[in-house]
Amino acid sequence: MDVRNLTNHLAIKSTVRDEGNERHAALDETVFDQASFGAAIRRARLERGWTLRDLSQRSKISQSTLSRVETGQITLSFDRAHALAKALEANFSELLTRIGRSRRVPRDTPAHTSGWRSLTRQGEGKHVVQRNYDYEYLCTDFLYRRLVTLIATITARSLEEHGPFVSHPGEEFVHVLEGSVVIAMEAYAPLRLAAGDSFQFDSTSPHAVYSDGPTPGRVLFTISDPRWD
Repeated sequence: MDVRNLTNHLAIKSTVRDEGNERHAALDETVFDQASFGAAIRRARLERGWTLRDLSQRSKISQSTLSRVETGQITLSFDRAHALAKALEANFSELLTRIGRSRRVPRDTPAHTSGWRSLTRQGEGKHVVQRNYDYEYLCTDFLYRRLVTLIATITARSLEEHGPFVSHPGEEFVHVLEGSVVIAMEAYAPLRLAAGDSFQFDSTSPHAVYSDGPTPGRVLFTISDPRWD
C-alpha cells in the first residue's frame, strides 16, 4: 500500500468542545502532496540534527531512498512510512494532517448510507508492488468502505528483510491462501500459519508478516478502517 492512499486507512478525527461537552468534528480528508511530505520528513530530520545516514540507520531505509523521498521524487509504502515515523519518534497521523491540502468530509457522505456494493472480477484488482509485498486491492470503487480487502504475495522472507515492526489503526484479518507465512508481533513469539489458517488481531500492536517456505506466501488481508466507524 502506498502512503498516498493512507487517507483511506487512517482515522483522522478532531475533537472540539461545545459548552463543556466533547464531540467529534467532521472528518478531514487529506489530499496527499508528495513534495510537502518529503519536506516535512527533511524538516523533522534536521530538527533532530541527524544526517541522512543517521536516519537510514534508525529506519533501516537506504540513504538513497530517503534522499529521493525528501526531494519529492518518490513516496513510501504504508509499512515503510510508519517505520520512518517511528524512527523520527513522530506521530504519523498528526504528520499527515499537517501536509498537503485538506477538504472537509460532510456528515452526509456515502459512508453513512446503506445498500452500496462493490465488485472485483478475477484478475481485475488494483495492483501495488512494494518492497515486502505485491498487493492486489479488491472492491475499490466505493471509497468509504469500513473494510479494506486485498490479496498479497509476501516477498519478504525474514524479519530482518521485512524491516521494523509496523502498526496502524484498526483490526486486521489474515487468511493464508498458499504457502506459509510468519506473523511476528512485538509482544509475542512468532506465529507460523499454513495454507487454510486464519488469524485476526489488533493492528495497533506492532507486527510484521513474512513468508516461511520454499515459495512466497499468498494471503487474503482484511483491514478495518476506523475512519468510517
